[in-house]
Amino acid sequence: MEKKIKILIATPGRNRPMGPFVKSYIELLPFEKTVLFGGFVPYFYEGTNLTRQKLLRYLFTILSLKNQKYLKWLIKKRFQKILLKEKIDCVVADYLITGATLKNACEELNIPIVANVLGYEIHKRDVIEPNSQLYRDFADYKTYTIPVAKNMIPKLKNLGFSDSRIIYSPIGAREVFFNIKPNYHSQQFLAIGRFTHSKSPQTTIEAFSKVLEKFPDAKLIFAGDGELISECKNLVHELKVEKSVIFPGWIDRDKQIELLEESAVFVQHSVTAPNGDAEGTPVAIIEAAAAGLPIISTNHGGIVDIVINNETGYLVNEHDLEKMTEKMIFALENPNIIEEMGSRGRKFILDNFSMKKHISDVSTAILNSIKL
Repeated sequence: MEKKIKILIATPGRNRPMGPFVKSYIELLPFEKTVLFGGFVPYFYEGTNLTRQKLLRYLFTILSLKNQKYLKWLIKKRFQKILLKEKIDCVVADYLITGATLKNACEELNIPIVANVLGYEIHKRDVIEPNSQLYRDFADYKTYTIPVAKNMIPKLKNLGFSDSRIIYSPIGAREVFFNIKPNYHSQQFLAIGRFTHSKSPQTTIEAFSKVLEKFPDAKLIFAGDGELISECKNLVHELKVEKSVIFPGWIDRDKQIELLEESAVFVQHSVTAPNGDAEGTPVAIIEAAAAGLPIISTNHGGIVDIVINNETGYLVNEHDLEKMTEKMIFALENPNIIEEMGSRGRKFILDNFSMKKHISDVSTAILNSIKL
């Protein structure tokens, strides 16, 4: 009887497993799975409630006598104990820095690591500089990395990661998104994402306010939450466009599908933040394109890999407010053209960025890492 492969999915979410990648891996990877969360060396099993988390953290603090070095050693030993107990064949780390932090613990047990590379950990200067040696040591180990944007590959190679162990693969869109029918005559723009500097939500709002001068009935639905949400709400008030810009906050998948069906165009003005932070490949854009919405965004990160300029949407330069406004107005003036763009975009995502393909890529990386 063939041995079943067992993987451990390690996610740094402090209080719970995090993000669309981890959720997809838990649900779709064809292996036996154990899920840990709680830091870059996670030690809480999936489902551990907050009370037990607090008790375990308190226990480790007491046992370590508040000595940080000894505390890290205790957590590492608990992590290794779980690896042995669950008979793990491969660790799948969410974020490059998680995999790099786990390298020593896994190396002592000869367990390979597959790490996805999502964005900040390979772009932000204050993350890369103190961790560059950690990354280089990780590159020398039995590891595969899965960057979600092509512009990450040169950075990984500069850190010593072998080209043969780098598998470019953004997360794919689930089948449900390919069945959505947008309303190209709705004059409604949709944006979904964190309100952070790398997404420059203020630029999207300012561009939309200029669209209203020509299309006073247009709407912008801006879903999500984050550090800049209050600033963006204040901007909407200053521009006197409160009736045209709606902030529904965080939304679940059912609400996301509903908004995609009601909307004509998806917009996102991603930029490189002052600290170097940048997008990987935004999941929301992949899902919107799969749903048949044309994308108006920027020449930034992995967006250039998934949006074909002038064919499946429009890409403008970062901070180019005037061009962003121009493309948004053009979209409302030409519903037939954006419908054609949306159709081409859906096919492009289906052919190249389906969830099935991404899960296949990750599975291949896991199987190959075990053979190293």
